[in-house]
Amino acid sequence: MGNKQASQSQSGEEEDRMTAITAAASTAAVPGTPQATTSNYPPQENGEEGEEELPPLPPPMKPITEPILVASGSASSSAEESQGKRSSSLSLKALEGATSAGLAEIEQIVKERMEQHTENQERNSLLNRELKPVGESATSVCDEEDSNITATFESAVGGTLESSVDKDDGGVAMAGSSTTDGISASSEQTAIQRREYVIRELVDTERDYVHDLREVVEGYMALMKDSDCEIPMPEDLRGGKDKMVFGNVEAIYDWHRDFFLKALEKCTEHPEELGPLFKRYERKLYMYVVYCQNKPVSEYIVSEYIDTYFEELRQKLGHKLQLCDLLIKPVQRIMKYQLLLRDIYKYTERAKLHNETESLRQAMQVMQVVPKAANDMMDVGRLQGFDGKITAQGNLLLHGPLVCCEESAGSNFKGKELQVFLFEQNIIFSEAVGKKTQFTNPVYIHKAHIQANKMSLDEHVDEGDPCKFAIRSTDPRKPNLGYICQPSSKENRDEWVSTIRSILQKQKDFLKAIQSPIAYQKGELTKEL
Repeated sequence: MGNKQASQSQSGEEEDRMTAITAAASTAAVPGTPQATTSNYPPQENGEEGEEELPPLPPPMKPITEPILVASGSASSSAEESQGKRSSSLSLKALEGATSAGLAEIEQIVKERMEQHTENQERNSLLNRELKPVGESATSVCDEEDSNITATFESAVGGTLESSVDKDDGGVAMAGSSTTDGISASSEQTAIQRREYVIRELVDTERDYVHDLREVVEGYMALMKDSDCEIPMPEDLRGGKDKMVFGNVEAIYDWHRDFFLKALEKCTEHPEELGPLFKRYERKLYMYVVYCQNKPVSEYIVSEYIDTYFEELRQKLGHKLQLCDLLIKPVQRIMKYQLLLRDIYKYTERAKLHNETESLRQAMQVMQVVPKAANDMMDVGRLQGFDGKITAQGNLLLHGPLVCCEESAGSNFKGKELQVFLFEQNIIFSEAVGKKTQFTNPVYIHKAHIQANKMSLDEHVDEGDPCKFAIRSTDPRKPNLGYICQPSSKENRDEWVSTIRSILQKQKDFLKAIQSPIAYQKGELTKEL
């Protein structure tokens, strides 16, 4: 009897459980029906960890908004097995219903995403081509910047897709021109920031440079002018030789301190004024040409007293750098401007600030010409033995080594390398003594010179060697003066010949203008027409 009641009780409990399961499954299959938020997987017994929980599917692929309630109890194994089969069957039916309803929508989403991926790849390719600088600076694009642009593009596209998936259950936001515009704006902003950094470097180094010049002018020069200084000036430096040590460095210091530094500082707030600034002060920057022309003489004098008189002055002033280290600063500075301007121009171009690039290009041109002229005049300053006034010979047009032989040697050409300086008014032949090293430079000993208005050119002096040309003096006082010159290459030869030819043509035009000014003016007007 007891067994029969127990069996009936167990059967009743089993029927109750089945009823609950059926009700739960039916409720889950009906959209909008409230459900309990219990886990789909029952916890493991004996304290063991359950299997790794599966991540929920993103909308709208999620078939059921809430998990199915699964009842659990302490029933027999056969009852639990039967219960599991029935609940699984009900769950599958619910899944099939939901999946069938959203299948068409899911296929449409996948199709849209594939199309979007293809569009993104095409846009990426076009964007990379558009972001590359055009023209002269095309070869200056850094690999690092290209990779940064690509990474930025991928990050932006990925972020757009991810955020659209999070925000939208059923579609993908189309990343159109806004993404491209965002990447382009980001790249341009990066270029502007880098340009600002270079401009700040230009201003900061200018302040340091003015400080170095102040140590020369208000330090060494002030002490040497002070008659009460306890360190006496050597007699050899008196009588104007002391001024040759410094050249025009005081004028350079005054201009940079009072004008140029202040103008550069304003460019940090108004970068568009930087290019016109260098163009406006082009003539003033030629002070460096004069300074560099005097530099070889200065080096020679300073080297004689660097360990004695100038060392005592350095210790009294408490300077870390020696005088020779300070006097080289103007030479280094005039070369530095070109490098900084080149970087500023590069980033201005990448930032697409087209209204500023032309003035910066002109500034770069100025800072190419001035340092070259300064460097050339340093070589001219090492020319010794020339009786004339070197500054009266006009601009230095060309200079460099040529293998030369005196024409009086006849057909027996035995050339020797000479340093030749071609000015507007003269051509000077000199011999280099000493070699250029890290600490020393050669000096050039004058051998001969031919005035431009008394000079002739023979472009084809040797049929067997087309590189050779001859320069002869037409001065009756120097009838045998002439040199056969052999440049190192045909390009070098053409440069020398064309420059000399241009000088001679100007001389002829000048003579015509003096002899027949009216006819010359008419001829010039005819050329213009």
